[in-house]
Amino acid sequence: MNDSITIRKAVEILARDGQLVECCAPQELLDQPFSYLSYNSADVKPGTFFICKGLNFKEQYLRDALQKGAGVYLAAKKYEVDAPCILVHDIRKAMSLIAIAFYGEAYKAFTLVGLTGTKGKTTTTYFMKHILDAYCRSHPQLHANKSAVLSTVEVDTGAEQHEAHLTTPESPDLQRYFAETRDSGLPFLTMEVSSQAYKLDRVYGVDFDLGMFLNIGEDHIGPLEHTDFEDYFSCKLQLMEHAKIAVVNRDMDHAERVLERARAHAQRVITFGRTQPDDRDENWTLLSIQKEEPGFTFQTEHNGQKESWRIHMAGRFNVENAMAAIASAKALGVDDDSIREGLVHNEVQGRMNLFEKDGITVLVDYAHNYLSFKKLYESLKADYPGRRIVVVVGCPGGKAYLRRRDIGTLSGQNADYMYLTAEDPQFEDVREICEEIASYLKPYGTPYEIIEDRATAVEKAIATAKPGDVIVLAAKGEEVYQKVKGEYVYYESDLAITKRLLSVQ
Repeated sequence: MNDSITIRKAVEILARDGQLVECCAPQELLDQPFSYLSYNSADVKPGTFFICKGLNFKEQYLRDALQKGAGVYLAAKKYEVDAPCILVHDIRKAMSLIAIAFYGEAYKAFTLVGLTGTKGKTTTTYFMKHILDAYCRSHPQLHANKSAVLSTVEVDTGAEQHEAHLTTPESPDLQRYFAETRDSGLPFLTMEVSSQAYKLDRVYGVDFDLGMFLNIGEDHIGPLEHTDFEDYFSCKLQLMEHAKIAVVNRDMDHAERVLERARAHAQRVITFGRTQPDDRDENWTLLSIQKEEPGFTFQTEHNGQKESWRIHMAGRFNVENAMAAIASAKALGVDDDSIREGLVHNEVQGRMNLFEKDGITVLVDYAHNYLSFKKLYESLKADYPGRRIVVVVGCPGGKAYLRRRDIGTLSGQNADYMYLTAEDPQFEDVREICEEIASYLKPYGTPYEIIEDRATAVEKAIATAKPGDVIVLAAKGEEVYQKVKGEYVYYESDLAITKRLLSVQ
């Protein structure tokens, strides 16, 4: 499909949304199609519709784009250049609307599933993807052997597959991925929807066929993220305003507020959890959980029907994530066999990856905030009672400062030994970050050691472990880099180091 847009079409869309301020373009250019869309002056070709966005945008970027052949620019202010322009009130909202139009509302060509929450988004995304993949394979009439995914881990649209750097991409990139999914003929796309996706209008104008709200906790609060918890929560709540089917964890904090928003906007509201359900909604209830090797068996009840399910992932909290995927898949008409196949085959690199050797258990997980650590420790205490818990962890520099308090406090209460180390320090000093985390350990008397080099910390934790120890490598998972002073610096990854030291695949 040839994607394009004209100035006339752009003006109509922006005016309809109340974004248009002014259009300065000659009449003869209004119906000329622009066949390329970009917000990066390094990525411009003749016939580009160029977007001037960002707090640090410089006029020189626009001049460079025009020199390379951009034919019109979209901006929140007029620049001193001789070129057609469209001026708008809010450049981010306008950018998303233009991207949607440029790619022909591609997201409407397949079933779009969005997930939000403070923890579990990636794991639930892959539960859902594996279920939908199994469904595609067992239904030849869909003419697809898999579904698409946009996650913290990767982008896979059928046309391209690569590592992701943003949980939810910028709107032009997102809409391009939607177009690739459409053009690849994939019938489903599952994506993580971060709080920043709504705060920065990356999904502005997009409606989801199904939206999941997994949980909420205090996170991503800081100068470069959200001003406070209310700002963070209200951004996440917006998914419930734009989902035709809403799937909500009724056991989470602030569940009633999420359900109130969902009931006001969604055509169908489905809940899951252990607690007593509300008759206004369609409900899934967790009846019991049994530990297995590996993973768990659990029982649910829905519309009076009791069923048993199995996952192979470690972590009792992953039963919640699996329930979200089951309820969602059933709502989309997926058969039980596809759901069961997807559940047991789900393994996400760096998320609750379990290794056991010589009586030592090593768990590689992405736990990195209050809610994920709380759930992690609850699961460890239930599944490994009486075992010594050793944790390797750090906190990022320049953001989410409350994590240092939360991880330090929870670890002080639950861990037996801590290795404090680097985790994307950026422009902060690693030792200072570690000392701040340690200040919250000290009231509990939990012994700790600061080893600034993460690889050394991981290697020492595993090498000095005793039989019976549970070693938790937290917050980095499968990531093969550290963010240091604005650059991505190679790091072997917690997962790779574990496999190397334990001689496992």
